[in-house]
Amino acid sequence: MLTSALNSNVVKTALDNVFKQEFEYAMQPGHASAETAAIFKQDTADSSAVIMEVFKGVGYWDAKAELADIQNGTPRVTNQITFTVTEYAKSVDISKTFFDDNKHGVYEKMVRDMAESGRLTRDRNAFAVYRNAFTTSLTADGITLCSDSHTTISGDTVDNKLTAALSESSLNDAIVALGEQKAQDGTIRGMQPATLLVPLALYKTACTLVESKLRASTANNDMNVYSDKYGITVYTSPFLGAAAGGSDTMWFLLSRNHSVTRWVREAVHTELIPFQYTRNNVYVYKAAFREVIGAVDYSGVIGSTGTA
Repeated sequence: MLTSALNSNVVKTALDNVFKQEFEYAMQPGHASAETAAIFKQDTADSSAVIMEVFKGVGYWDAKAELADIQNGTPRVTNQITFTVTEYAKSVDISKTFFDDNKHGVYEKMVRDMAESGRLTRDRNAFAVYRNAFTTSLTADGITLCSDSHTTISGDTVDNKLTAALSESSLNDAIVALGEQKAQDGTIRGMQPATLLVPLALYKTACTLVESKLRASTANNDMNVYSDKYGITVYTSPFLGAAAGGSDTMWFLLSRNHSVTRWVREAVHTELIPFQYTRNNVYVYKAAFREVIGAVDYSGVIGSTGTA
């Protein structure tokens, strides 16, 4: 027998099938989302806030004479930063009559739009950390993610901000800066470039620079070091550019060891209020997720405004 209780389960399953298909839509190669691990380290949160501190290592090892004492390192953990988890939610009302009769596929359209909007909200929120990297996205030292005045725990000043437009020479400058970037203990980590992140307006340029077999836009048959030696992967997002409040000229070079992280408190989940419990015989379909994105420190990131 198809009872009211079973009917609600059937309805929720039907709605969830549409919702998940759209929310989990696979991006095209090179188009990043909040779930792209090369752009956002993926982690979980166990409360409404994520509290992190910056770690300073022990520094380079010391030369040791045969009978000398081993030098003691002085690691430290300091510069606390808190990222507050935000909840994102939406609901839609679906008429029982429309669902039962499936008038014009209305419920599929409503739920698919709701799921797409949720996915876009998630990605727009995630890329804000890069979109605002030169203005309001702060790291644990109180300085913007990309700045020429980061101060390490050991007292060094680190510059991870460029202004040059994306080109073969500026990309090489960023690779050098990344490799020579000092860590919190003052040591040079020799970080390798892994990801080039650009707005849509620079995607073609970035792919040409990095993925051409030979040097891009030259008559010479020189090897393209970026594709042949470094193996840099290019990613883009519509939520980096001017249309989303960012810039069409900014770009970022990331190592695999960067600290930009997405902490998920609650993955997206859905609920259904059956029509029996509403005044006007509608199903109320709700969805929500809770997460936060932030960067603990500058390490592993070189950013350029692309204005020069």
